[in-house]
Amino acid sequence: MLYVLNEQAAPLDEERFFSGMSREVLERLNAFAYHRRYESRQIIYFPDDPSDYVYWVRTGRVKVMRTSESGREITFRHLFPGDMFGEECFVQRPRRDHYAEAVAPSLLTLLRGDDFARIMREELELCHLVAAHLCRRALETETTLTEFVFADVRTRVASRLWQLYCRQESSEKAPLAITHQEIASLVGAARETVTVTLHALREEGILELSNAQIRVLQPEELKRRAALR
Repeated sequence: MLYVLNEQAAPLDEERFFSGMSREVLERLNAFAYHRRYESRQIIYFPDDPSDYVYWVRTGRVKVMRTSESGREITFRHLFPGDMFGEECFVQRPRRDHYAEAVAPSLLTLLRGDDFARIMREELELCHLVAAHLCRRALETETTLTEFVFADVRTRVASRLWQLYCRQESSEKAPLAITHQEIASLVGAARETVTVTLHALREEGILELSNAQIRVLQPEELKRRAALR
């Protein structure tokens, strides 16, 4: 079940995405923004849902994924506080072609795509901000494709874990809440292969595994394993 919040979320200027934006533009965005809370494992939108909103993660974590007719799942990315998603509404794509799901209890900010696009056309600094976001997305996609072509499963697993580790909110680097299957969907490998890889990294003292959580014990070594050779 989806809950619409009556209370206000933190101001947009406290979010990484909007950092440094002028007060005037933030006030325009706030006039159209509202907030929803999603429970863990709750679907935010389905394939064929209208592509009519753009979203920002305020708290929690969201994954964007697609499934095949056979039920196989591929996860494009995990999203953390400050991340934007749902941008396909900017290119007038009428329907979604993938899922977005809350991985943990999450608070999202939503703006109707038409409202956001109109403000973008009128406010150059917002247009630049979104363009920079889309460029980063393109570079991340190129990196992922390179890994799929040139890296073995062990390297891909290390790379995804390193990325998730770096994106955590906590400065104390709490354990990563992620299952073996979720990692498999991120790296395009069978769950059994990922489990063997994780156990090997555990035996080497790089990771600690327990109850759908992974603690990184040797961050620098994990980073080294994540590098393409």
